[in-house]
Amino acid sequence: MAPLRQELGGVLSDALKKRRRDDSLEVAVGRETRRAGMRYQDYLEVMEAVRGMARKRKLDPWKAAEVLLDEQ
Repeated sequence: MAPLRQELGGVLSDALKKRRRDDSLEVAVGRETRRAGMRYQDYLEVMEAVRGMARKRKLDPWKAAEVLLDEQ
């Protein structure tokens, strides 16, 4: 799996840090993508990487995002 671009890793990291109690990962990443002024395509790239990691390691999306960032 290709590593995320640095700015996309930052978006994912911010989504994890600023997680709200009832947020899904998709909502948190979408919010941080918009806040960073990025495009929908960037959001899709982040979520594709997270979902791929979740499938590969059989993890929930939040844990998959943490593992993905740790491997960067």
